[in-house]
Amino acid sequence: MHLIVTYILLLLNILLPPAFQELPDKGVPFLKNFAPSEYDHKGKIWDIDTAPNGMVYMASNGGLLEYDGRQWRSYNGSKGITRSVFVVNDSLVYSGSDLDFGVWKRNKYLEFEYTSLYPFGEDLNQISEEFWDVHGIGDNVFFVSASNIYVYRGKNLTKIAAPNEIQNSFEVNGRLYFVDEINGLYELQDLSPKQLTDFNNDPVPEIIGLYEDQDSFILVSQNAGLFEYRAGEVRPLNTELSRILREANVFSFEKIGDTNLAFGTILQGLYISDGEGNITHHVNRNKGLQNNTVLSAHYSPRGKLWMGMDYGISFLDLMHEFTFFYDYHGDFGTGYTAVLRDDQFYLGTNQGLYTAAWENLNDSQADFNKFRLIPGSEGQVWSLDIIEDKVWVGHDRGLFTLENGGLNRVGDQRGIWTIQPYKDYLLAGTYNGISIYRKINGQWVFWKKMDLIIGSCNQIIVDGENTLWINIPTFGVIKATLGDELEPIEREIFLSEEFEGPNHSLSKNEEGIQVNTANFKHIFDPSENSFKEAVKYETSSGLEDQLRDNALPRALTSDYDFYPIYNGFALRDRSISNEDVVESYQLAFRNFEAFNNNERIRAYPGANISYKFNNVRVEALVPNGNNVRYQYRTENSEEWIDQTGESSIDLIGLSHGNHSVTVRAIIGDTVVAERSASFSISTPWFLSWYAYILYLMLVVVMVSMVYYWQDISLKKQKKYLLTDQRSSLQQQEEKYRQQLKRAEKARLKAEIEQVKEQLKAKTIELATKAKENDEKNKILSSLNQKLENIEENPESLKRRLSEMKRIIDTHSNSDDNTFEIQIDQLHQKFYETLRQDFTDLTRYDLRLCAYIKIGFDSKEIADLLNIKPSSVYISRSRLRKKLNIETDEDLHGYLNSI
Repeated sequence: MHLIVTYILLLLNILLPPAFQELPDKGVPFLKNFAPSEYDHKGKIWDIDTAPNGMVYMASNGGLLEYDGRQWRSYNGSKGITRSVFVVNDSLVYSGSDLDFGVWKRNKYLEFEYTSLYPFGEDLNQISEEFWDVHGIGDNVFFVSASNIYVYRGKNLTKIAAPNEIQNSFEVNGRLYFVDEINGLYELQDLSPKQLTDFNNDPVPEIIGLYEDQDSFILVSQNAGLFEYRAGEVRPLNTELSRILREANVFSFEKIGDTNLAFGTILQGLYISDGEGNITHHVNRNKGLQNNTVLSAHYSPRGKLWMGMDYGISFLDLMHEFTFFYDYHGDFGTGYTAVLRDDQFYLGTNQGLYTAAWENLNDSQADFNKFRLIPGSEGQVWSLDIIEDKVWVGHDRGLFTLENGGLNRVGDQRGIWTIQPYKDYLLAGTYNGISIYRKINGQWVFWKKMDLIIGSCNQIIVDGENTLWINIPTFGVIKATLGDELEPIEREIFLSEEFEGPNHSLSKNEEGIQVNTANFKHIFDPSENSFKEAVKYETSSGLEDQLRDNALPRALTSDYDFYPIYNGFALRDRSISNEDVVESYQLAFRNFEAFNNNERIRAYPGANISYKFNNVRVEALVPNGNNVRYQYRTENSEEWIDQTGESSIDLIGLSHGNHSVTVRAIIGDTVVAERSASFSISTPWFLSWYAYILYLMLVVVMVSMVYYWQDISLKKQKKYLLTDQRSSLQQQEEKYRQQLKRAEKARLKAEIEQVKEQLKAKTIELATKAKENDEKNKILSSLNQKLENIEENPESLKRRLSEMKRIIDTHSNSDDNTFEIQIDQLHQKFYETLRQDFTDLTRYDLRLCAYIKIGFDSKEIADLLNIKPSSVYISRSRLRKKLNIETDEDLHGYLNSI
């Protein structure tokens, strides 16, 4: 059935000519390269085919490759290098390889499994076949080697021997042709080879391709050019295209639509010609290809020309509305602006002003090196405009007109961003404000600078009679109403912060004045004299990663727009439409998996998934679709959920039962494809019917056990009630006893502290009394001795009285250390604490601290130390500094806290 569907599709392609016939001829079509590392280094690509839904399949050294536009997948299974591939759909693929051919079928897990159809797999001693071609015609699949053609239909395999050795085979309009290296061109009719021509008995060239051209066939050879087969005769074509192909050494061929042809060469990259043999594109390494050797080529119905290169894989999007001019060799620089005048293309770049004939922008040449720098234009060109049939140039060095192949300076101003006609004047946005020019005696001259406008004005838009809009990137947007002398009589300023998104720019269209940022547009409302709330929009040009910041396109002709991009420029052909391609978009489910926090398992549409894995990831996309966004909804939801560019959907915390998910693809506001998948989450064993019976039995047992336990508990409670009460009373008694002990202990401790304080006081008092008594005893003893001497010798009375007076004076001034020693002994613990914290305290300082701690005032301390009270004041000040005590802090209280 699948082959019947394929045959019908083939007939439709034959009977209904594709809408896309003419290719844009200016610039290189959108080119995408894939390095081998991106597809897991699977080697060279020998054949390419696409499924009806857009999935791409490739025969590689490392097996079968599959590409969906986002992800590469590879499958192994066939023996040897995979040489050829024929795709029925994205679930059924036939391939040929070295010593093997077979079929790939997608299993329930959406992965391919290979089954060999080759009948000689066990005995290869005398067989060495490589299958470089696989064709599907009607219900038959043809596997072609150099020696044989194998016809597979249903489960039957028929072998057709080659006349000699088959060079190559071709399917054209549902018929199979092949080239025998000796006998020439054959057609397979009713499974029998029929010779069409023997090349006039000349050596048969290596034929790479074959296509039908009206009432003849054109044969593409590797290095002998083109041949025409008509009415049984073959003759070489002596055309320019044939000559070019002879020199380029063709290795692959593909027809594009009805009229265009693609030739992959060994030496010179890719050639594309129209039906009349004119080269329209020549794409090589100089224009972005990874190398100049194209081993295989395939044109997808989506408009992409896929190429298997000697290094890597590439494709050209021939239906893309943009074509590109990249400056790989520094020929012209980065494009900023352009105009077309009298079929002459003028390009303003960061390097200067370049020009080329419009026809020289065609992609038929090997290089884009036909741009000529206009003398004197070196530097940054910001703008080009045609005013009064002249090309005006806004340059970093000033304002110029293009005349007689050179630049003519207008005024002395520098740094011109943009030029805008206004009534009889020219307004130039400069690096600082707006310069105004007017015509005097037929010549444009600088008149003046506009008042009240400062800053870098890179855009000016005239709106109505006298309204001017000015964009200043680092500041904002100014709306100015101009007077008769072009002075701003009214100004409205809209700061950059008022616009959502970075890099704001001005534009004017049918909606009016707009300020656009990266993903938002702000439309001016004249009735409110303000900008409306920002509207988010999806960019769909395909140039988002290449367009320069604040770069705006401009129209060149009714069909072409100019786009500034990094390292070159792009042209947009407005006549190109992708509507036919979009209508063919289909959604494909790429992956199903279920997971929990610890593990992932494979799943598939219709699967019954264990309840342990109630999180499901579904991946669906439009294979190789452009600018597609995705939405999904589940069976319980009526609202569509955006995937913000992602194609995978995570359904978290699903309940047991049946579930479904519907995915749809959207381009702009149009739904282009929709598809649903269902699956189920198994019911947990603890929610099954037998689990509920078990739960009921457990409830009955538990209720019985509760009643029994309550009865036993009641008896135990009665038995232990008295014991608990007795134990409680004993605990309370013991608790009260412990409280009394703690209270008594606290009282005794307080009394001991009090006794200690009293003991200290008594000790000090005793020491003082002892010192006084000792001094008195000494004086009395001395006086008693002198009195005895007077009694023995009365004549010595006068002298003895003098001695007694001296003894009294001496004892009054004598220094007795008894008191100090006792004080030191009493405060040893206090001294140790002070020495640990303040190591620079002297013995005198320690004793002074003890006197102050006891409570002596300065006079008492002076008497004890036999010094003046003023000296005590000085000593106290020094002590404060050593103890780091502020002057307003109580020294006595501080020492007593230690």
